[in-house]
Order: sequence, then structure tokens, then C-alpha cells
Amino acid sequence: MAQQTRVGGLPGFVVSAENLKDVLRELRQLDPALRKELRDEMKDAIKPLGASVGAKIPSAPPLSGFAPSVGESPYIWRKPRMTVRTPFAKRASKPGAAYPVVSVQFADRRPNAGLSILELAGSRNIGKEKGGLTQRGRNMIKGLSTAGYNVKGGLGRFAIPEFKTKQPQAERIAREILTRFAAKVNRRLK
Repeated sequence: MAQQTRVGGLPGFVVSAENLKDVLRELRQLDPALRKELRDEMKDAIKPLGASVGAKIPSAPPLSGFAPSVGESPYIWRKPRMTVRTPFAKRASKPGAAYPVVSVQFADRRPNAGLSILELAGSRNIGKEKGGLTQRGRNMIKGLSTAGYNVKGGLGRFAIPEFKTKQPQAERIAREILTRFAAKVNRRLK
């Protein structure tokens, strides 16, 4: 029902529902304002979850080398802005694949890509087995661990582990809203 995605180099999440395509088509035919109402309600309901995930991302740089006065692009830390999107226009890539309903994204693009780098640093590195991890990379990971920012369950340090705890709640909220709007469609069709 849910799928993890990466948007702009950062982890995000997408809640999906199988019947969304039909509900959206009926909403568009019956009353275009209902579709906008669905989008607004979905965003408003998911925003607090996104904010609680974002609260786990430190405001200050976890390592001194990522401070704006010291770091160089892309190694600059700025707490990213959280956005909630309802990508209803997107389509599933394969039959039976997830259909996006709502996503929470934390966008940190260059030159402020510190979160993208530190979230997953050392969680998995294919080059590690081949000696691809540099001394600078090992020092960065050691510094993060010393500062108390360890990789949690192989997922990441800040946003991803927090999302995993909130994922069932996000799915439940999205399902309830979709069910409510599907009932509106059914009522109007009768």
C-alpha cells in the first residue's frame, strides 16, 4: 500500500490506493470542486505527520564542516522546507503498481544538500566492499556516530526512520479520506 521514494535526492514517502483512479474520474465528472476539496483535505490531514517527521531533522548542522560559513557546495546544511503534494496527475508506471495519493517531501537542493548527504551516509555503500569508502567518508561517519547520529535500522539518521514509525498512520488517514470521498461519489451517482 505504501512505497518509499526519493525526490530531489531526499527520502520522501507516497501513500497509494487502488481505487483512486476511479474516484478521481468520478469526482472530475460530477464536480471539479470536489477534486480540489479532496486535495486540500489530504494535504491538511498529512501536514502534521510531515511536520513531526521534519522535527527529527536538526536545525543546526550535525557536523561543523557543514555549517554555511565553513562548508562548500554541496556540503552546506540548511534545514529543508517540508512540502505536502498530492500528485493525482501521475500514473502508476506498471499495471498493479502503486498509484500516488499524497507525498511528503523535504527538498534540499544544491548548494544546501547537507541533509541528503548525511541522512544516508554510511548506511549502504556498494564501494565499501571494494575499498571505495574514503578516509574523509569514514571520518564523517565516525563524527556523526560520535555526535549521536547513528544510522537507525539501516534506514537513515533523521527523516526515514521517523517516517517508518508514521507510515501506518499516514496510510490510515489517506484511506479514510479516500473512503469518505468515494462515498460522496457513490451518493451522487445514485
